[in-house]
Amino acid sequence: MLKRTLVLCFTMILILIMISAVSVIIARQKVIRVGVDGFSAPFSITNSFGDLSGYDVDIIKAIAKKLDYKIEFKIIAFTGLENNLNNRLVDVVLAPMDSNTPENQSRNIIYSKPYFFNYLTMMKIKHKDIKLNEEGEFEKDSILCIPNKPFILNFVRTHYINTILKIYNGSNLAIDALYENECDVIIDTKSSNEYYRTKHNLNKLEIKPIYSDDAYNHTYKIAMSIHRPDLFEQINKGLEHLIQTGEINKIHQKWFSSDYCKQ
Repeated sequence: MLKRTLVLCFTMILILIMISAVSVIIARQKVIRVGVDGFSAPFSITNSFGDLSGYDVDIIKAIAKKLDYKIEFKIIAFTGLENNLNNRLVDVVLAPMDSNTPENQSRNIIYSKPYFFNYLTMMKIKHKDIKLNEEGEFEKDSILCIPNKPFILNFVRTHYINTILKIYNGSNLAIDALYENECDVIIDTKSSNEYYRTKHNLNKLEIKPIYSDDAYNHTYKIAMSIHRPDLFEQINKGLEHLIQTGEINKIHQKWFSSDYCKQ
């Protein structure tokens, strides 16, 4: 009798252990490990307490909520994001990098549908007229405020030869210069111009796109490991849900005060 009781108890313990193990495995399968760099405003921002916010953060949280996944964020230096994904230390990566450029293509990485389109814009004070010639170039001696970003400097120096450039160490400093009437217009990315206008509620400023075949045009997508085809399908499903329901537009309005647009 005692022997039978011990066997029964031992069997019950084994069953409980197996149930617990299966529960842990299922729980782990419902977690997305997300890599962000945390210092690329407005996409991912880390405050002094280590809390994360940003457009990318809101996007992946909304997708995870739709899919009933939990999220574990991991802050990684921008240059280390791809290695962490390739080494399976994270499941997905969100960062302001163009998924279409050759250097961001990898046999081990697959990309979702686009969740943001970035391009060059000009920002000026609304009541101030900016004169352009028939080719869309600024008049001679127009003063342009430029953040110290190499790709913007290269574009401006190539296309706006007769202008005067004032270079600033940051987009926010260029905006200060515009308000102090040190220049006529700011040339910067859509994300930077719209974010800082939204953040500081600068309603006197207006933003217009710059059209050029060789201008900065980047498409941002969620990067995933090729070893997670199941996740790829789910992420795209969740992203499409945000687009169809208009939720992505609400997030876009929150950070950029503009509508999300497919291209």
